[in-house]
Amino acid sequence: MPVTLKVNARNDLHLPAAVLRVLNLGKERIVRAEMRGNALIIFPVDLEPRYSSEELGGLDRLHEDEKKKGWLRLDSPRDIDRLIA
Repeated sequence: MPVTLKVNARNDLHLPAAVLRVLNLGKERIVRAEMRGNALIIFPVDLEPRYSSEELGGLDRLHEDEKKKGWLRLDSPRDIDRLIA
């Protein structure tokens, strides 16, 4: 399925919806781009989950407990790691 894309003033490429559907891409999905000669190849990246569902459930319970005491701020993944450990 050849498509023609245009690079905008911010150096962004906008992929047509049909291409996104074929590649199963949506908001916040990550892709890897490779140069092969004079071609740009885009691959969807499947990431392994960082936390198990049990860890996420525990984090939800901990977060609810902390919210009862006051506001709990999580600024980075490191903050989440610290709470789970």
